Amino acid sequence: MKVVLVGDFPINDKIQTGIEGVLVNLTNEFVDRNEIDLVLVSFSNSIYLDRYRNKCKIYTLDFRSSILQSRSKFNEIVKKEKPDIIHLQGVVPGILLFNKKNKNRFIVTQHAILSKERLQQVSLKKKIKFYIKEIVERIYLTKVANIVFISNYNKEVYLKNRTAPELNYVLIPNPVSKIFDSRSFNEALQKKNELYFVGEIKKRKGLYILLKALSEIKKQQINFKLHVIGGFKEKEYEKLIMQAVGTLGLEKNVLFCGWKSQSEILSYTKDIPIFVLPSFQETLPLSVAEAMTQEKLVIATDVGGTAEMISDNVSGFLFPAGDHKTLAAIIKIVLLHPDNHRDMAINAGRESVKYRAAAVADKTLDFYSDIIKSRVNTS
Repeated sequence: MKVVLVGDFPINDKIQTGIEGVLVNLTNEFVDRNEIDLVLVSFSNSIYLDRYRNKCKIYTLDFRSSILQSRSKFNEIVKKEKPDIIHLQGVVPGILLFNKKNKNRFIVTQHAILSKERLQQVSLKKKIKFYIKEIVERIYLTKVANIVFISNYNKEVYLKNRTAPELNYVLIPNPVSKIFDSRSFNEALQKKNELYFVGEIKKRKGLYILLKALSEIKKQQINFKLHVIGGFKEKEYEKLIMQAVGTLGLEKNVLFCGWKSQSEILSYTKDIPIFVLPSFQETLPLSVAEAMTQEKLVIATDVGGTAEMISDNVSGFLFPAGDHKTLAAIIKIVLLHPDNHRDMAINAGRESVKYRAAAVADKTLDFYSDIIKSRVNTS
């Protein structure tokens, strides 16, 4: 089976988005499977991909310079490679590569709910950009016959607005790298008053809400430290966050760590027991799946696909988006009584089995096989 895997691969080992993580984790599984002849197509000149050059073919599209040239080059790649499957991770801009001739072998994994994410942009320019993306998605995605949904949430949102009758779809969650399948819990080494956040620091991820919650904790003379793993891409939000840290008096409690590779995240957080994701919108956050796999105690908002991942008060804590008071109350309980919630973390590890890269790769290959068989039977 020849598979062309397409998407925005990370430029280096500092993976910055869920889609980048999914592409890397799937690639790591696929390159070692004899039944797959893998071809990678990246939208950027990624030095990260150098590690795969002896294992599969790699092409680069300069998508951001010329859409028309990229489409032409991609059609040449497809003509040359003759793949059984073309699998695009994410919709816009990659969906512009769609060609009606490839309809029966073209698959899209839809990650973002653009209409929801547009509301969380801090600048008018970004809101306009997301609105344009929505239009492009609406036009092109209805032409796609095969879709992978990563959660029931994005499946229901999409199917509610789908008008085209022909659609073959499957529900497959995001894969977690096998390096996170580490449960080296050592109670003596755990930094019980510490917690961490992973992701791009932007309005949608809700870090400001977490800071407000922690300011409430500090007022109660409870000791803590927050490690923020990730970076800023929006100057406006960076200014807001840094001002909030100063205004709320959290300079000694919040450590900004910058972007880290998967192995660096694993090493850095191995003794930090609590993961917090206060997002306003999520489809199926890879960071939550990674934390669950490591048996961390996860505290997250009850939005989108996150609510499907965590059983509240069983495998973690859920709270309403934007509700810093409730978040503060949860963090207080956890910090004051850390040993009382170890069972939740263990339950999270058990529930995370579905996110293991090998299991996700198996489901993905089954979907590929179904599509190929269907194409053969109708030819």
